[in-house]
Parts: sequence; C-alpha cells; structure tokens
Amino acid sequence: MASSPFAFITILTTDTVNKTTSDEIAIGATNPCTASQNTSSMVNNNLQQQIQTLFADWILTNRQSATEVALSEVCIKVTDGSHFSPKDDPASSIPMLSVKNMREFDFDLTSCKHICDEDYEKMVANDCVPQVNDILVAKDGSYLKEIFICNEQRKIAILSSIAIFRPDTTIIHPEILLAFFKSPHVLREVRDNYVSGSALPRIVLKDFKKLTFALPNMDIQNQIAPLFASVREQIAVNVAENKYLAQLRDTLLPKLMSGEVSVDSIRL
Repeated sequence: MASSPFAFITILTTDTVNKTTSDEIAIGATNPCTASQNTSSMVNNNLQQQIQTLFADWILTNRQSATEVALSEVCIKVTDGSHFSPKDDPASSIPMLSVKNMREFDFDLTSCKHICDEDYEKMVANDCVPQVNDILVAKDGSYLKEIFICNEQRKIAILSSIAIFRPDTTIIHPEILLAFFKSPHVLREVRDNYVSGSALPRIVLKDFKKLTFALPNMDIQNQIAPLFASVREQIAVNVAENKYLAQLRDTLLPKLMSGEVSVDSIRL
C-alpha cells in the first residue's frame, strides 16, 4: 500500500514582532492545508494577544501624560449605516453590506446584496459610505466581533448593523483607535453598559460615544502606531493565505480520494 503523502508535515512559524523563528511543528497523518491553517491561526492569535498586551502596557506607561477624552471628542463622526434597506439590484456592481458581510479585515462580497446608482447616491448623501481611516464596527448581533479599518475608498454602502467611527487624525491615530476598540476592557464596558436588546443585542451609539479613556499625545501615538499597523498587516497576510489553502484543500482532496490525482509516485 502506498504511503500517505500527509504522513509528516513540518511547518515553520514566525514571530513577526520579535523577528524570531519558532521551533518546527511536526504533524502526523493530517491534511497539510488544515495543518498549516491551524498553525497560522495559532500565530495570528498570538500576534493579536501581543498587540493587546503592547497597547495595555503603552497606555499604563504614558498614563501621566495622557488626556482623558471621550470617543465623541476624538471622532469627527460616530454613526451607523442606513436604516433603510434598498431593493436588491443583482444587475448592479455596487455592494450593499451588513454585519453579516464583515470579516476580520474586510468585507466578504461573495454573497452581498447590490444597489442601483440612484440608491447609492442616497447612501452617499446620508453618509453611509465608509471613508479611508474609518473604523467599522459590528454593532448589531455579535457586537464587536469584527472591527477593521477602511483602507481604501470604494463604491460600497453599509446598513445600520455596522457602526462608523471616523477619527479626527489630528487627535488620534486610526491604529490607536482600532487597538482601543479591540481591547478586552472595551468589550467588557460595552457588554455591561452600552448594549440593549435581548433577541438582537445592539450597541447604543449615543451612549457608547460618551465612553472616556486616557489618550497620549500624537507624538507618542506615532511612535507605536506603525508597529500595530505592521502586525495587523502580517495577520491579514496570514488570513489570506489560510483562505487560499482552504480553497486548495477543497479542490485537491476530492481528486485525491477519487484517485483522479495519484500519489503513488511520491517518495517520502
């Protein structure tokens, strides 16, 4: 009987923050795509935890020189998307997005609805179109599950299940605001004080924007924000690789199991 091509897989993981390579991980008799995905997820979780630890330490270190501010004071706008849901227009290429379309770093456009140009212009007029540096936050349902920065200006519109926090970049760096939203402290505060509804819990923005926190000045923010951005970008690369591996697995495994692709000639 031919040996399994998945008998022993060795995967190298990298600690992006410390620039060191970890030990090799030996994985026996498993799908290499799944193994790599699992390892990458472990690395991503570790990187996320490092950002949270760095952010907490940074706040404590600079507490004495920080200013107490409210979210409403550091954001040009705190709002949510459209409370009116336009009719789906399958012939259009303009996505209409809800919290269901949010992923860790961006929107999944594969199953979203679309709207016509006329409805899109209404969305623009009502400020339901994300702008660069906006922090987009899952507001309804699984609140705060997904939070990310809008990195590019696109022709998309969002519904009211998503909140928009538009930072005043003369006061707060978008990366700092993002790290703040992702901190465990904010999740606890929101859960305990700023959510209404039981069947469909949602963040009450008019109250949430009053939340205060200690904010160091821009010079201090600019010292650490690039590090947060670098780690976040590395995690995004890992997530994209995971998605590719999942697609590869779904394509390759049926062919391996059916015998369409033979592994007899592979020497291990």
